[in-house]
Amino acid sequence: MCNLSQGVYERGMEKGKLENAKAMAISLHESGVTEDLIAKAANVDVELVRKWLSFSLD
Repeated sequence: MCNLSQGVYERGMEKGKLENAKAMAISLHESGVTEDLIAKAANVDVELVRKWLSFSLD
């Protein structure tokens, strides 16, 4: 795989991981899990979790 194709592939994989983490965050929040624990489980910053959750409430 050429470098350009590899970069596109890796960005796609990272986007997919974040989309899955966002879905998990919303589901956990609906189950009563705190934002701090969600961030730790998703291995992301708590501010990103808060952003995801604020959009899910709209």
